[in-house]
Amino acid sequence: MKRFLFQSAVLAAAFLMAAGIYALLIDRESRYDIFDLLRGRSVTAAIGGSGVLGQVGGESDLLRAVPLDLNDTDVLEKVNLALADLTDAVVPSVVSIDTSRIKNVVTAVPADPWGFRYRRQNHRFREPGLGSGVIVTEEGHIVTNHHVVAGVDEILVTTHDGSQYPAEWVGSEPNVDVAVLKIKAPEGTTLPNFRPLGFGDSEKVRVGEMVMAVGNPFGLSESVTRGIISAKQRELSDGANEYFQVDAVINPGNSGGPLVNVRGEIIGINVAIFTGQQNVQVWQGIGLAIPANEVREVFEAIVLGRPLIRGYFGLELENISRNFALAVGLRSLEGAVITNVVEGSPAQAAGLMPGDVITKLDGKVMQSAEDTLTRIRSMKSDEKSKVIILRKGKLMETDVIAMAKSDTNTLRLKSDILTTGQSIVDAIGISVRDLTSAERGSMGVGPDYPAILVSDVEEGSQAERRFQKGDLIHQINRSPVRNVAAFYDLMGSLPMDSATVLTLSRDGKIIQAILK
Repeated sequence: MKRFLFQSAVLAAAFLMAAGIYALLIDRESRYDIFDLLRGRSVTAAIGGSGVLGQVGGESDLLRAVPLDLNDTDVLEKVNLALADLTDAVVPSVVSIDTSRIKNVVTAVPADPWGFRYRRQNHRFREPGLGSGVIVTEEGHIVTNHHVVAGVDEILVTTHDGSQYPAEWVGSEPNVDVAVLKIKAPEGTTLPNFRPLGFGDSEKVRVGEMVMAVGNPFGLSESVTRGIISAKQRELSDGANEYFQVDAVINPGNSGGPLVNVRGEIIGINVAIFTGQQNVQVWQGIGLAIPANEVREVFEAIVLGRPLIRGYFGLELENISRNFALAVGLRSLEGAVITNVVEGSPAQAAGLMPGDVITKLDGKVMQSAEDTLTRIRSMKSDEKSKVIILRKGKLMETDVIAMAKSDTNTLRLKSDILTTGQSIVDAIGISVRDLTSAERGSMGVGPDYPAILVSDVEEGSQAERRFQKGDLIHQINRSPVRNVAAFYDLMGSLPMDSATVLTLSRDGKIIQAILK
């Protein structure tokens, strides 16, 4: 024990001696040591200065600390106030979108106490949905995502002041995932002038630019998150559209909400979050937004009737079959086979020929013909693209300059569906009209009960075997038919390759009419 104490004392003495020599040899004013700590000398950060680091024999300006003055926060306060003002200006134009679709579930229930026989029982329930949107006209046009409203039966919009309105779907571009809605006035009322947001030029957006995302995540209305543009030209897949990547928090329910710049302009529509690895269940700081220029093109095509301009090569493509791959020696089915080249097209000018296999566009591997066409359609007029093709077992590279061409193949409009539905009804051979209030009263049909009247049946038509003049149509595939517009809408939306069941009533009896 005595030996241990003696060794400790020797070590302590040696440490103090070394510290003394350090204090004598080193500039005390430019160093902080144990003696300063024992005397309670304060530590001050060295900021600024123009002296030489480590200067001996004189005072170094660099090592002369300048205390940081945190009392002047004018700049921070101005930024804070500007962000709050921006939020106040943007939020009134953002709406919450609540949707519902009717689901039919068929279950088997026992028909006797012993369970020997079963019967089918139909259950109907409403499946709710949630999204966001932004008002872009004073009349109440709303831009949102196509996937928010696709296939729904009812759309309700809640505005900033808490007012709730029904809304109708006007049209969509599914490939871009953009839809346009229109707020409807409840019966007996008129709509106010809404406060719209304008579109900015997404081509001028720079990486690092500050943005705000506004929406209704998880039903929490008017939530605002802030971040920056992390990257441009991000994609969900090789054949998808290009997106802005942002680090602003985007959660379920934000879809369809606006991404705005510091001027309060829409520079994107929030569409998705990047989840990365499936086993990672935390926010990873990556959100995606559709650039505003593409959104504006779709909106103008739907509402203003302007042509939707897409890039055009003049190619007809198909996917690579296994037999074709074996015949030409391909090791995978990735890519697209050129089946036809339009005369006088950019593709012909670039030397592309039927039988060529497109493997890459601008360095991106093409997965299929659909991916390739999507990439081509996203190009602008006069945009040059490097195309890698396989011809007779050899890879070749050529440049194709895209041209602009009107494209309405993917645009879906409510007006087109109504027109299609009306033409289908005419082809079947029936005429329909809405019931008057007097007719509903005499027939015992309530004012809100779904029903329209078959006013005429064409002789010798398909309808003659299933309908009679005076029949009431109540449902199509269990979807209610409340008026003639809804009837045409449902008929125009039906798949062409499956049977359709219409629920009728005739002389007080329910009848099922099946059409193909």
